[in-house]
Amino acid sequence: MKAKWLPLAAGVALAAGSVAASATDIHGYFRAGAQAAFAKGEVFCLGNGNAGHKVGRLGDECDTYAELAFGQDLYNKNNTKFDVHALVAYGTQEGNIDRQGNSWQGEGGNGPWGGQRMSIRELWTGYTPAEGYTIWAGKRFYKRKDIHILDLYYLNDSGYGTGIEDIDVGFGKASLAVMKWANDGNGDNYWRNVYKIDARWDAIPVGFGTLDASLIYALPSVAEYQNKNMGNDDRRGGQKDSGALLTLDHASNVNGDSFGLMNHLIFQFGTNGFGYVGTFGNHAGDNYSPDIDAQGIRLIDWGTFDMGNFGLGYSLLWAHLNSGKDHGNGANWTVDRSGWEWSIVLRPEYKWTEYTRTTLEVGLSQMKTSGWVAPTTVKDPEVHKITLAQQFTPGKGFWQRPAIRFYVSYIGGDQFGDGWAVGYKAKNKDHHNFQYTFGSQVEAWW
Repeated sequence: MKAKWLPLAAGVALAAGSVAASATDIHGYFRAGAQAAFAKGEVFCLGNGNAGHKVGRLGDECDTYAELAFGQDLYNKNNTKFDVHALVAYGTQEGNIDRQGNSWQGEGGNGPWGGQRMSIRELWTGYTPAEGYTIWAGKRFYKRKDIHILDLYYLNDSGYGTGIEDIDVGFGKASLAVMKWANDGNGDNYWRNVYKIDARWDAIPVGFGTLDASLIYALPSVAEYQNKNMGNDDRRGGQKDSGALLTLDHASNVNGDSFGLMNHLIFQFGTNGFGYVGTFGNHAGDNYSPDIDAQGIRLIDWGTFDMGNFGLGYSLLWAHLNSGKDHGNGANWTVDRSGWEWSIVLRPEYKWTEYTRTTLEVGLSQMKTSGWVAPTTVKDPEVHKITLAQQFTPGKGFWQRPAIRFYVSYIGGDQFGDGWAVGYKAKNKDHHNFQYTFGSQVEAWW
């Protein structure tokens, strides 16, 4: 059997010719932990879902998640390169209740294989000529931007597509891509395809930093029959409406002999199907549900600060959604459903040694009572969290990983109580609208 492969191996070697061989580049990320409630019963996390961890992710993660990314140059000759990339991900079932302990390999109640979520997140190839730009096609995480301490991706136009990126235009680099998104029209079996034109101009020198500018324009591809028959939801009749998402991200880095500051100041504006940036809107730019008469605006400032033994991570976010009477083609709405939402999270820490640190994370968030963003029975509901953790890391920098953590945490407020998606008070009367937990976690990337 082995001899049959020799001609094939020889052919591959001859085809490769003088192409330089390269080792596989491997990157990864994972987080996993166990937690318990002081009052016994279920352990609950607010952060999973569309809003990210609006009061901070430390002590508020009820899932296991891992990624393993591979990249390799298949051809590299005369300053011309072809490379391939793949990323495999694993996660336990996301949700507000910790279900990791159902079995040692997953959760879901269907034996040791129940509830696991394995997926291939990236499969793409790039061609980079001597000029330095890259032509690519496939499936990828496309130029994502996130606030780490919230696990919130404020820009994430990822998925299937093609494009050309990193064209040197003198002042920064330009990129252009077309990405595809699709869903089944709320279960009506009429697949709705949306093609998003993604234009970016990154690393523009502005002031004491650089500016990344992006504009995503969504073009729904819907036949007339689909537009007229795609169910009876609120968006019927608005299936073909386009929308735009503008993002301006100014990044600055100030480093001295004994301190370092990194800061991002972001402005976002979205219309129609991109209007949900007017709430916390995780993964903005990703999904697009055609809509009308909706506009959202979002302001973000986040960053990190290191000085000697002191470190700080911070995030400030304010968003406003304007959804008028014509929202959803006027099918059900009779009132203006405008609303705002804000969040502030601070993560100060003191580094006792090169390998040990004590970290405090405090967060507060509130939203306006309206028919769009909150139950009308709660007046301007808020939620807050305090987490204290002892961490062990290989170095003093804010981003040093892996991190082994032991923590205690408190979370409470209107958004943690009865009548919300969390449903915690209704399930366990002993906890009401607050919870004390303790636990351990590891977070690593390389």
